[in-house]
Amino acid sequence: MGTNAQQQDTRPPGQGPLQGVKFLKQIFHLLKRLAPAGCERDTAGNRRLLYSQYASLILLGLFNPTMQSLRGLSELSRLKKVQKILGGGKASIGSLSESVRVFDPALLEDIFHELRASLPDATASPTGGLIPQELMQRLQAVDGSALRALPQIVHAIGEGKWRLHLQLEVQRNLPAQARLTRDEIGGEADERNVLAGMLQSRRIYILDRGYERYHLMQQIVTAQSDYVLRVQTRSLRVMESRPLSAEATTAGILSDDLVQPGKSRPEVAAVTHPVRRIILTETGPRRRRTDRPASSQVVLLTSLTELPAELIAAIYRLRWSIELFFKFFKHVLGCRQLLSHRDPGVAIQIYCGLIAALLLSLASGQSVGRRGFELICLFLQGWADEEELVAGLQRLTRAQKQN
Repeated sequence: MGTNAQQQDTRPPGQGPLQGVKFLKQIFHLLKRLAPAGCERDTAGNRRLLYSQYASLILLGLFNPTMQSLRGLSELSRLKKVQKILGGGKASIGSLSESVRVFDPALLEDIFHELRASLPDATASPTGGLIPQELMQRLQAVDGSALRALPQIVHAIGEGKWRLHLQLEVQRNLPAQARLTRDEIGGEADERNVLAGMLQSRRIYILDRGYERYHLMQQIVTAQSDYVLRVQTRSLRVMESRPLSAEATTAGILSDDLVQPGKSRPEVAAVTHPVRRIILTETGPRRRRTDRPASSQVVLLTSLTELPAELIAAIYRLRWSIELFFKFFKHVLGCRQLLSHRDPGVAIQIYCGLIAALLLSLASGQSVGRRGFELICLFLQGWADEEELVAGLQRLTRAQKQN
């Protein structure tokens, strides 16, 4: 790497972009541990497409938008350089389609969590210090997004839709936990039931209206966590009205009350923890909705009863970060459409996409946008060397800070 690039990178050893660039090359060695998986019954040694090769091809395809189809991956597997890296031969479209029946997505989930644990801690707050560090470390934005199989697959098998339930670590803008279900209403696939099964302690869950359920609020507090939840406008019994500070008024806070939610259904136990309702004026980006009237106000319920109201508003506005991640995940990484119609195949592609997002963060030292992703793709395709990649990522970082 050139002298100028070395002087510009002032981060500690092991946290600079060069370390991440090298890891982009080494990820295929990490995936090689998957090779024996799915071969337990293959006593004759006839299996030609190994799990490690399949996952590596999916990952390579994510970094090469022209190869994001089964036919594209099959053609990719013909290349000598690819075969040398992956340790296998050509993969037919049929083997790519059918072999996922014996591959366990949970093994990729383990690699995802291992890789995530290796990333350095965040050193800066996306709010410029408005939210204290001890709170930023607890913030987890939660949402779900529908995913659809490729049109030709849907045409062959009928409706092919899944939902990715994601928790995003707000401070580092990185996926923290993920679950994949069929895109169905109610039952185990209901986003509130999925979150209830993934709760951890010492989190502050930032939630939109789809998660409104009093029983879920109680479950979060029982798990020793907190929530900031947007809800629909409804009549609640006000127990105490709090005066608004000048800072709260400036932040658009209209009211700050302690309320009693009651019961969502007769068979559900009442909420037993203190609940605070904050109403504020909506600002910033918003998702267009066709299922309910537009409103200029945001109604929040939260278990955080002691924090300043303007701080609660700032926390909720960070929920938009998960919308931006879904946009990047689906439209930039190319995970909007799925290569398989089998649940394991869909899960494998999703975990490869999440691993790719972690690798991009590792390569740049921060979350990566479209321009950074394009630079890394050019590097992996041989058009840019390490010095050009590092300099380009640093240039994008400086531009981001200036904006």
